[in-house]
Amino acid sequence: MEEVISSGISRKKGAFEKRIHEIDFLRGFLMCLVIMDHIFWCLKHYNGIWFDATNVAFFKVIFQIFDFYWKSNAREIVRVFAIFGFCFVSGVSSAFSKNNWKRAGQMILVAGVIAVGSNLLDSYHLLGSQVLRIDFNVIAVLAWSTLFYCFVQDKSWRSILAGCLGTLLIAWYLVPWLKEINDVHGFDAFVPSLWLPSAAQADWLPLFPYMLLFFLGALFSYFFYKDSKVSLIKKKGNWERPFCFMGRHSLIIYLAHQFVMTPIFVLLTVIITGKGV
Repeated sequence: MEEVISSGISRKKGAFEKRIHEIDFLRGFLMCLVIMDHIFWCLKHYNGIWFDATNVAFFKVIFQIFDFYWKSNAREIVRVFAIFGFCFVSGVSSAFSKNNWKRAGQMILVAGVIAVGSNLLDSYHLLGSQVLRIDFNVIAVLAWSTLFYCFVQDKSWRSILAGCLGTLLIAWYLVPWLKEINDVHGFDAFVPSLWLPSAAQADWLPLFPYMLLFFLGALFSYFFYKDSKVSLIKKKGNWERPFCFMGRHSLIIYLAHQFVMTPIFVLLTVIITGKGV
């Protein structure tokens, strides 16, 4: 892919020009919201430790500000918008993947590593009573949604619509029915892909109904991108490049930012308090 610039010399188009612009931008913007949310949690959690250890009023103010965010509707709005957006946009972008089977397999592997690793960390109570266990999160939802989408990706829009309706029916009727059976018989079964567990977990998401959003995105993509497979928004500004870059590498950034943030805040805690967490 090349384009001619003013000097008459052709150059190759970069990812910013070749890819579906609005999809990368929206995914990158959503990733910024996720990172912001996680930073706010760290500021709330660690500032409480800093204040208790040093009794510095500034830390208490910071703690109160971000504690308010986590208890307000603002946090719920950010979380819902980010989760819904990621599921929908992932469904849209699935139509452009060269190999959805491979993508699904890779994400299932990543989700499995997160589930096993976080359960092991939680079993050793590394952060005291803080729940570290993640049995099912947005990566797992997107992974299994992509896998199910593979079975209808080469068929008509009616097959994708059937996937939407099937997911809706499962979420609306089957899941509550299974939960009622679980409650009646007193089982303590934990099925994270279907319903909310009894114990709170970090970043837990059920497969139903969020898979519905993925299929709705795929259906949207079928009608708006199937024939042309080009961006609906022609004008691109350089200020959007960071968002699009984050959107192109959202999975890596999603996984990496936690591994970067946590050591930073732990190190700050050691410096400020003179002891470990």
